[in-house]
Amino acid sequence: MFVESRFGVTMKRVGRTEWAGPCPWCGGRDRFHVWDRGNYFCREGPGHCGRSGWLDELDGVAKPTPEQQLEWRVAALEAKQKEHERRLSAIEQMHNCTDHEAYHRNLTHHGQGAEYWTAEGVTAETIYHYQLGYCPSCPTAPGFATYTIPVMYQGKLYNIRHRLAKPPNGGKYRPHMSGLPAMIFGADDLLGDSKSIMVLEGEKKSMIVKQETGLPNIATMGKQSFKPEWAGKLAGFGLVYVCFDPDAHAQAIQTARLFGERGRVMEVPFKADDFFTLHNGTADDFRYYVNQAREV
Repeated sequence: MFVESRFGVTMKRVGRTEWAGPCPWCGGRDRFHVWDRGNYFCREGPGHCGRSGWLDELDGVAKPTPEQQLEWRVAALEAKQKEHERRLSAIEQMHNCTDHEAYHRNLTHHGQGAEYWTAEGVTAETIYHYQLGYCPSCPTAPGFATYTIPVMYQGKLYNIRHRLAKPPNGGKYRPHMSGLPAMIFGADDLLGDSKSIMVLEGEKKSMIVKQETGLPNIATMGKQSFKPEWAGKLAGFGLVYVCFDPDAHAQAIQTARLFGERGRVMEVPFKADDFFTLHNGTADDFRYYVNQAREV
């Protein structure tokens, strides 16, 4: 490949016509993407150069010098450190935030949004346990009413997930403030003494499964958001059951593989919350799929 021979980097195929590898100008691991038709770009982000264009335009471009490469790598490390500090500051602000309590009062004292959670099959006990609420105007999507889910761990608030009542194009969830890192929902279940735990896709599914079965579980913010470094947090469990939506089977396998021989993939015919709320599934029915979960 031209990029490999010209700039001395190693590219790997990531799609039928797409390759990825270190950027010849700013480094990284897989931020530089090249397509068979000859176009390229460096993914934008902290410490990334963001270059794009066509490979035939690079023929006369000088290779970056070792000094330039070192300068870019230092800039990338500095940007990464600043991002880390910004996230720590955001988390500290969330620890001191009490907005979730006001949103919960909207639900329990004023009845705002209560019909939504009831229609979703959430019981009053679950609403109280998770401090679910209602926000008339989302802080990060002003003007949009939301149904709120606090993300807690050991009594501390890490985020408030805002589920938009009428989501526009671009997703139905918003964070309480910018700069917050992805978090595991229901992480207190990691502290239990159960021999197994379940990984679900989405907070609502986690709450419903816990409500209906009592099974310990955690949830990610989406089918592709389980970070490999999180696998170590589940090291104390003999079995880890991954239960994603029916259309996310490949992602479920990928996540289960992070746990080696302990990983199991569940194949439930419906979304975990719909299994109970729309299809009248019982706890025993759900446990059948737990017992049928297979190794990967």
